[in-house]
Amino acid sequence: MIRKALSALLLTATLIAVYNVYGDNAELVRAAETLACGKAPCVRLLRAERTPVKQSFTFQTSLSPPETRDVSCQRDLFLVGSFACSTSK
Repeated sequence: MIRKALSALLLTATLIAVYNVYGDNAELVRAAETLACGKAPCVRLLRAERTPVKQSFTFQTSLSPPETRDVSCQRDLFLVGSFACSTSK
């Protein structure tokens, strides 16, 4: 019984991790872009990195002079919960 419960728990955690990496994140990208550039749209998204527990983005915020801003978004809990984003530049 314990083996079945543990197997089910690990399978569920794996499925959640796969969803965190490959699921639709368009809303999170928009929120990160708003945090990086404010109401004006960013020039472009330069880099996006996704792991099961966090996502990070680098946006180009200005053409002249060229400037970038990094945004890191992490879930409230280990694999689940809403994302909280912060800038690091």
